[in-house]
Amino acid sequence: MKPIKLTIQIEAINESNIYCFIFNEVGNIQLNFLISDGSITLNKESQLATIIYNNQHQFEKVIRSVIKGNIKVGQIINCVFIENFKFLKDNDFMKFIRVDTRSGKLDMTMSDSGSRDIHKIYADGSFVSETKKSGYGGFIEDPEGKQDIFYQSFDDGSSNLMELLAVTDGLQRLQSIQRLQINTDSRYVIRGLVQWCHFWKHNNWQTAYGRDVRYAKQWQQASSLCQNKFVEFKWIKGHSGNMKQDFCHQLAKEITTR
Repeated sequence: MKPIKLTIQIEAINESNIYCFIFNEVGNIQLNFLISDGSITLNKESQLATIIYNNQHQFEKVIRSVIKGNIKVGQIINCVFIENFKFLKDNDFMKFIRVDTRSGKLDMTMSDSGSRDIHKIYADGSFVSETKKSGYGGFIEDPEGKQDIFYQSFDDGSSNLMELLAVTDGLQRLQSIQRLQINTDSRYVIRGLVQWCHFWKHNNWQTAYGRDVRYAKQWQQASSLCQNKFVEFKWIKGHSGNMKQDFCHQLAKEITTR
């Protein structure tokens, strides 16, 4: 999957349209984005036009993201497209999401069942706003069922950060393992490691509207620990009766009181 860098300048905005000037080393082009349905029109056919048409879904996601960030006329957006990238859909979280980078290339697939004979990470995070205490808990499990519990507490943080740190702790303990499965109730962490990190690293760890990625160092660490491996992600709905995930939730919650 080849990354393609583009610069987008917002030229005009009205209630129904966003007018953009887009350029990179290939050329430049003017584009009209229809806010209601995400359709686009370009002022000419060119190699750059082909790139945009082939990655229209990604372009729409960038523009929608920028709209949420209070888009302004004259704004410059530096973004990255990745050819043929598969974005996660809500129903994908009902499956096992597999990311394989062992060949040096990014290969993402879905499966209705989990892999056999694989090391597993179960992790959860917690944050108590009243006390500003946070923590995480989890365990790694080898294919024979042997478990190793881990946990840590902090004086500050956030729920999302704790979810990310919990998974990272598990990844650190399995650095020498090539095939592993991550079990978490955090779609934030799964989307980040499966999707967002691949774009952020090609965009200097900035968002589409030029802001530094929140928890960039932590994302970089977690992402690097997933490189050159087969990593299977499984989302487990919180408080759904999964005993292993419920154990992690309770452990993370208890850690915040210490």
